[in-house]
Amino acid sequence: AAGQGRYGPLAPAGPGMERGRGRDLGRKKARDKQNALVTREQTKKLLDVLDPLIPQGERSLGELRGSLPSRRTLLHLLEDLVTHLRAMPASSRASRRERKPGVSLEEATARVMSSRRERIVSVELPSWRIKCGSVGLEGYYVRSPLRKLEGQCFLHLVENESLDVLRATGRAVMRGKAVGPFFVDLRTFSREGMVCLNVIRCRVIPAHVSCKGEGVFVLEAQEEAEVRHAWPGDLVGKFCMVVRRDPGTSNACAYDIDQALRGLVSESRVPMMEALKVLSTDHASQSIMERVRGSMQTIGRAFFVCMAKVTDTHLSLGMDEENNFYINFHIRMRLPQLVGGFKSNWKRVMKLSLSGAATELSDENTKVYGFVVSKVGEESLYTTLLYLHSSTGICYFSRRFTTTPMGIQQSVRVFRDGSDEEGPKRFYINMVKVAEEDRSLLASLEEL
Repeated sequence: AAGQGRYGPLAPAGPGMERGRGRDLGRKKARDKQNALVTREQTKKLLDVLDPLIPQGERSLGELRGSLPSRRTLLHLLEDLVTHLRAMPASSRASRRERKPGVSLEEATARVMSSRRERIVSVELPSWRIKCGSVGLEGYYVRSPLRKLEGQCFLHLVENESLDVLRATGRAVMRGKAVGPFFVDLRTFSREGMVCLNVIRCRVIPAHVSCKGEGVFVLEAQEEAEVRHAWPGDLVGKFCMVVRRDPGTSNACAYDIDQALRGLVSESRVPMMEALKVLSTDHASQSIMERVRGSMQTIGRAFFVCMAKVTDTHLSLGMDEENNFYINFHIRMRLPQLVGGFKSNWKRVMKLSLSGAATELSDENTKVYGFVVSKVGEESLYTTLLYLHSSTGICYFSRRFTTTPMGIQQSVRVFRDGSDEEGPKRFYINMVKVAEEDRSLLASLEEL
């Protein structure tokens, strides 16, 4: 199959190379299948050892339909384990040296969380801060920029549409109410192939919850993550255009998001802010910006709304030699014909990498990583930016973009964690297509 350069095809790979890749892929699949089989067998043996060590809670015969010797399910086992550990007196825990040889309850708990098959997360409620995750869950994040799951807010690991059900569940638990299973769209990361974001539907089952702020949940994936070994090269030409903010379908501007983030981080590099900095290096554009500033009492939201009306953004999707997407952002000042129709030259804002590496938006306080979502459609491209504190590797913010041939929409929800009194602030910025791509600009990019 032919590869894809920035804006054109590379030379096709030879048949020998293709056969070699096929054999390597086949061997890897067979090895993975064997490893999964061994892991399942080891997990079953550990659960069989753990089962008789944990006293059974009261349940009806109809509930006892599990595969363990006691007829319990894994969820029952986890519930009974938590109940037994909480009821154990401190003196009993201190005298564990006097126990008969065997597997301690602490070790048994560690073994459950070491399961590669089950995806289990233990969190603090109502914040949803992760205390620990099973090995199976951590496998979803091996290739992510997250240094570890501990300390991350689980709300940042789901799509925006799943935030409300998680917040509602946490608050219900803290009020002592019973909660049942629910569904979320979980953000995971590819374990092979192209580095990308996989969003999978998961059923979330409460294994143990307490109004003291404890929550253990089992995640059941409803679908398998898609493996991408290459991106379709024909998408490159579909997403090159000139866009402008549409006030009718946007409820925010860059200033609103920047102000909301002030409560989470002292300073963060926002794409529109960076664009205006670049634009100010053009003498004519700077003169216009100073006139706009002079007409306003303060440099606030009104200034940025005005700037959005008189600036164009040029988007051009490209692909590097390793088949990774990136987006070139350029900006220019463009005034209406009624006030002279001035149009400045294009100014480069940034080249935004979508390979999972740190982007140009990163600074000493924040690392920003860009990812393509694996479910790429013929007429749509979904991308996500993750913002992490540089010192801790904790994710505190994300931006989600939906790009179509008609423009690009940004969807943002700003929050600290699930314990916030107010719900996450919702922002939408819709940049609609106002012109075709500038071919002379694309030609100059090809020469670089």
